[in-house]
Amino acid sequence: MSTDVIEREARTDRPRRRKRLTRVGFLFAAPFLLLMLFLWGVPIVSGFWTSLTDTNMAEGTGGFVGLDNYAHLATDPDFRAALGNTALFVVLNVPILVAVGLLLAMLLNQPLGGRGAIRAAFISPYLLTGAAVAIIWQTALNPLGGNLNQVLSAVGLPEQAWLSTPGQAMGGVVLITLWWRVGFPLLVLLAALQDIPAQLYEAAKIDGANVWQRFRYVTLPAIAPVLMLVVLLRLIDSFKVFEQVYLVTQGGPAGSTRVVLQMLYESGFRDFQTGYASAIGWTLAFIILVVTVLQLALTRRRESR
Repeated sequence: MSTDVIEREARTDRPRRRKRLTRVGFLFAAPFLLLMLFLWGVPIVSGFWTSLTDTNMAEGTGGFVGLDNYAHLATDPDFRAALGNTALFVVLNVPILVAVGLLLAMLLNQPLGGRGAIRAAFISPYLLTGAAVAIIWQTALNPLGGNLNQVLSAVGLPEQAWLSTPGQAMGGVVLITLWWRVGFPLLVLLAALQDIPAQLYEAAKIDGANVWQRFRYVTLPAIAPVLMLVVLLRLIDSFKVFEQVYLVTQGGPAGSTRVVLQMLYESGFRDFQTGYASAIGWTLAFIILVVTVLQLALTRRRESR
């Protein structure tokens, strides 16, 4: 048999082998896929159906009401206020969290002594539970002798009612979240910075680039995909803010920190309006989906340019 015939048969057999391997792969993955479909699909379908009813979990009553829950949400001033507080938290939290994470990652990427201890100090809070974070920061931000007020008094500045003033409470929540969550962007961005070849910086120095130019033309383009991923994940996480708000401020003062997930929790588990709570959850999920799609579209547009 000639070499040409052997090569032609090999090319013909290759797609068949690929299809066979694909079928075998799906066969091995089928039990896991079916389990995930059951664990995720059933609650999703059940939750959406519940959002179309006026189910009351305490009374055990409820019937199909169609889109009435969603229509009520559109005119509910409490939901608009909670959505506005959530959006304010996202706008404040995401840029600060990503910027501080990048700054710390660039600092720890330098040949400094004690980098391991510094990295552990910033990453370890990420491993704490929401309850532990709440206890720590309720003590630190206590208006009567809290740690931060003691620092302000020591330097001659007036003490602040951090969590009991409407204009300051959301800032306190952002500060708590920064301390708690900065470890994730720090780790991811530090890994991305360490993957940048040193030759690129050396070439930039030879060309006369200063520190800012090296950051702009070498560092940022190299870590741009990872940076966009971090921004996207922080966006999604920020829209789901709940623990630090509910445990530290309980949505106060005067509802200035009451967010969408707190409203969902109170509607479903305090007022037992299960159908309305499900509609709140689906509305928030839709908002997150829209923001995610827009973020991905902007990212692809930047990459194409």
